[in-house]
Formats: sequence, C-alpha cells, structure tokens
Amino acid sequence: MVISFSKRSRIESEEIKKYYIRNILFKFLFAVFFSFIYIIYYGGGDTTAYWDGAITLNKLFLKSPADYFIHLISEPTPALRSLHFDVETGYPPGWIYREPEAWFVCKLSSIVSIFTLRSYFAGTLVFAFLTARASWRVFEMISKLETHNLRMAAYCILFVPTVSFWCTGISKDTVIYFSVLNILFYTFDFLILRNKISFWKLGYIGISILLIYHIRSFVLAAIAVPLFMAFGARMTRHYEKNLLAKLIFRSFILFGGIFLFLFFFQSSFAESMVVEAQSVQQDFLQNPTYTGKRYEISNTDVSPLGLLSAVPESIFYGIYRPFITESLTPNFILNGLESLILLFVSFRFVFRGNIFKKIKIIRKEEILVFALIFSLFIAFMAGFTSVLFGVLVRIRAPLLPFIFLVLTTSVFEKKIDKPLIDS
Repeated sequence: MVISFSKRSRIESEEIKKYYIRNILFKFLFAVFFSFIYIIYYGGGDTTAYWDGAITLNKLFLKSPADYFIHLISEPTPALRSLHFDVETGYPPGWIYREPEAWFVCKLSSIVSIFTLRSYFAGTLVFAFLTARASWRVFEMISKLETHNLRMAAYCILFVPTVSFWCTGISKDTVIYFSVLNILFYTFDFLILRNKISFWKLGYIGISILLIYHIRSFVLAAIAVPLFMAFGARMTRHYEKNLLAKLIFRSFILFGGIFLFLFFFQSSFAESMVVEAQSVQQDFLQNPTYTGKRYEISNTDVSPLGLLSAVPESIFYGIYRPFITESLTPNFILNGLESLILLFVSFRFVFRGNIFKKIKIIRKEEILVFALIFSLFIAFMAGFTSVLFGVLVRIRAPLLPFIFLVLTTSVFEKKIDKPLIDS
C-alpha cells in the first residue's frame, strides 16, 4: 500500500487518479476471498498445493542454494525429487510435481515466499498486486486511446469481479493474465502510442513471454495473431484515402492471415496443442476425481476440419456459459451473473444501432481488433477443452475484460474518421 500511494501521488490526471487505490483494494479483496474459498469451502486445492511446493523449495534454498537453482532451471524428474528433497525440506505434492506447468508456478511462488517469510496470504497479495499493476497499465493505455469513457474503461479493465477472483490468487490463471496484459501494454506503448522502447520494457515483454510459454503455450498464439491483425488494421488506416492501396493492403492482411492460419495448423506446435486439447478433454470426461457440473461439445474431433466445425459452439460456451441457472453455487454465482450481463450487452450491441457501422469502427481501432480476436481465440480453447464448468470459468477469465471492451466501447458515438494518434 505504501508503494501504491506513492505511485498514485505521481499520476498527473485527476480523472484517472481516483481509480488507482480502488483497483488495488478491489484486487486484494478478491484475492483474499479466493484464498478463503479454497481453504474453507474446498478444504485446499491447487493454490495451496502451489504454496506447499514453494515452501519445500524455500527450505531447499536455505539448505543448499545451489540445489535450489538447479530446480529453478530444470524440468521436474523423480531423480531430482529423491536427490534433493528430504524430511528436512519436506516433499512437494506429487500431483503438482508431476506436471511441469504446475511445478513452474511453485518455482515462481518460491521466490515470492522468500520475501514474505513463507506467509501464504502475504504471497497471495503479492500476486494480486502484480495483476493490479498490469491491469492499471492497460487502463491508462485505454484512456489515452480514447475508445471509452473512463468509467466504462474502469469497469471493463479494473473491476470485473470474476477476473479479480480467478486471476489474483496464487494460480496459473493469475500468471497468464498479468503476463498477457504486460505484453499488450508494452507492445502498444511502443508501436501505437509511440513511446520510447527501453531495456526494461523489452525485459517485461521477454519475461511475460517466458512465463506464458512455460504455463500455457497456446496463449502465445492467442496473443500473436490478434497483434498481427491489430497492426495490420493500423497500417490500413494510413491508406484510407487511396482506394487501390487500401484494397491491396487489406488483401495482403487477409491472405496473410489465411496463410498463417493454415501454416499454424500444419505446424508441430499446432499438432502438440491439438494433442494436449484431446488429452485434457478426455481426462476431464473420464477421470472420476474431477467433480462438478459438466457440459459436452457436440463435435470432439480434433482434426483441423473438426476443430473448425466446433468453433461456433465452443466460442459460445467459452464466452457465455455457465448460465445463471447453471451456477447457483457460491463459487460460480458471480460467473452466472456476469454471463447474464454479457448476454444483455451482446443483444444490445447487435440490435441497438447500426451493427455494420459498429463493425467498421472496430476494424479501425487497433485495441478493439486485438480484443475481439483474442477473446474469440481464448473462448474457443476454453469452450472446447474444459468440459467442466469449474475449469471453463478459470481458463476463460482473461478474455472477459476484452470482450466487454468490444461490446461497450463508446467510440460508436464518435466520428468514424478518427485521426491516427501520431499523425
């Protein structure tokens, strides 16, 4: 809070300054709520298991810093586990250690645990603070791009309850979310807002890419594709008054996107992602340890054509489910209410005003192009692979601020011929 008040005092704009501390406290509140839900309602879970694994690494650091750093840079193996962990350090949870992505979160948490003296709640607040800072950067960027009025931008980026619930505690979702926001902000900060690039900014981007790669590598594709399309939209605006040049450039973007799409599905990365999706899907369907309400996708074929045919249904499920009637439990009630709001806002977006004008304006705003494509990509992956509502609401959480941005932008009330920021 000392850091937060210091940062707040340096914010020049009085209009946005009032949201800074509110954002921090909002994230802290939901991070603590998330922790209590898992400790009291579930009696433990992955978030406490991550911390248990982090504490074993913390104790290993005190026993042998060299062995600790070996684990930081190595993949988990039974040989390393038996070699370095003992009764003195404790043993990491087996089901966490066997999954490299989960063990990676333990490694990150172990660094935090050194500074928080192994306090789980203090560590939770550190993760919440990282999310709060990343979301604030994006909020400031939206205010400069002027696609939304400040209050609506704050609701979309800073104060979405389920995002603050699922993406502030000690979890994979938190690391993925603040990493995505950091990549988005620093990329747009340089290429759109035309601020100077620096070593530290490149470092933030590099670390964020590394974190996503080690936890959910498919999210990198979900970022890269919309960034390509967003900057393509920006370049197109340079040729707005030259019909031939605009047509040629848009054709290049369109066919370039199709080529990347086809190349992606033929790549080894896509193959591994499809295999992972199939494995996750079958695990959720057949493993009796996964409990809770389930849903089924009518087409579960993971071939390229099968994935294409499953896109509409998967995206709908990824954005709008669970419905309010499917989420009358303490841990899902907020998701049900937000789904209800999303349905209302979506109907309002489609049926109020000129939908074609709205689409045209979205195409001209780089941040909205990114938000729309990113949301659709994450929605598809969440809807297709989750099967359990409990998993769905976590994986789809990062898309909610972006889909709300698309559906609530106030730019629809402005002129279509909005000038370039750097023109």
